[in-house]
Amino acid sequence: MNVEPVEFGSALRTLRNSQGLSLGELSRLVNYSKSHLSRVENGKKQPTSDLARHCDGALGGEGRLIRIARSVPRRVASVVPTPTVRQLPRSVTDFVGRVDLLRRLDRMCPASSEGRHRGSPLVLVDGPAGIGKTETVLHWGHVAAERFGDGTLFADLNGFRQGGAPLTAEQVLRRFLHDLGETSVALRGRDAQQLGVRFRSLLTGKRMLIVLDNTTRPEQVRPLLPASPGCMTVVTSRSRMPGLLARDGALRLQVPPMAPEESRELLVTVDPESRLARRPEFLDACGHVPLLLRIASRRNMNPEFYDGLHRWESAAMLRLFSMVGDDSTSLRSLLQGSYEGLSGEATWAFRLLGTRTEGWYTVRDAARLLDTGPSAAEELLAELADLHLLRYRDGRFAFDPVHRAFAIERAGAVGAGRDG
Repeated sequence: MNVEPVEFGSALRTLRNSQGLSLGELSRLVNYSKSHLSRVENGKKQPTSDLARHCDGALGGEGRLIRIARSVPRRVASVVPTPTVRQLPRSVTDFVGRVDLLRRLDRMCPASSEGRHRGSPLVLVDGPAGIGKTETVLHWGHVAAERFGDGTLFADLNGFRQGGAPLTAEQVLRRFLHDLGETSVALRGRDAQQLGVRFRSLLTGKRMLIVLDNTTRPEQVRPLLPASPGCMTVVTSRSRMPGLLARDGALRLQVPPMAPEESRELLVTVDPESRLARRPEFLDACGHVPLLLRIASRRNMNPEFYDGLHRWESAAMLRLFSMVGDDSTSLRSLLQGSYEGLSGEATWAFRLLGTRTEGWYTVRDAARLLDTGPSAAEELLAELADLHLLRYRDGRFAFDPVHRAFAIERAGAVGAGRDG
């Protein structure tokens, strides 16, 4: 015969009083809070089998509390449906190319990975500023949205904005949980770990895409990673974030410069009458970087203006690729955001190497220029390469024209000292 929770509570109180124990003393014995035990005794909280077992053992109930708990009918909690959210920002209408990257994202998606990534895959999409990381992910995300029937979450973590403060995992979790229907009262007083537990619980059994844009370090995203099979997290960053690859098993997708034919297609798509698309030297000077191609195309200048672009002084080059009044599309602002993420020693190395190197060079070459040992030089080069401020290939390093121009400008601004 079923009994009410109040009957279990009355039996628990009687047995506790017979042992001369206070609620606080029982709380310490069974590792349940005093307030929780009080609600159980007053019939306001249902006893679980675990609580009944611990209390029965601590109070010498000889199984009586366990038997009563089994007779208490389980209350069926009302299920509040999680609202479907679709948070991906719009993608550009003139997106072109990147076919290989889009296919690789498709293969990583749990809905189409043929068993290889059926869990909750984590994908790191990295590359230098302006290379098209976010646009590639957004373009793919809108096409793949139907595979994630429970919605898409998006957050810009503000990682490399000049002078900006990156968002913390706790800030993003609070926003996501609110968007998923949690009340402010329910979230009050919870730390990042507790919020992460609640976030993972809400995503259990769901198919959702989570995009975390402009991330600087693994600690920003680890509490935000779902565990439920069918969910997928895509992180974009200018950093290679080796810790996310090694510890969290992230799948890496590095975004390279566009192929020459893709660069031409982009210019023609942006401006069907573009004469710049027929000038390979212009495409090379832009490094086949989508943002630079778009900026230069919108400037609507004659092709002759770009002749010898690769020989320009740094200030002129950076002026060309900066949009007045819009830091998000100003090359100088974007590069400054990466520069501010370096250690003091690395900023010094960036400026010095930018003014003293041509073409590809080795760690030993850098050590000689920096007047350091090979080990110290290797660490500095690795820091620069991790943020894509240097190219790396087969044990050798080099600047591309844009990053060299910025390094020269920075060197002129702060001088040759190791500070600043």
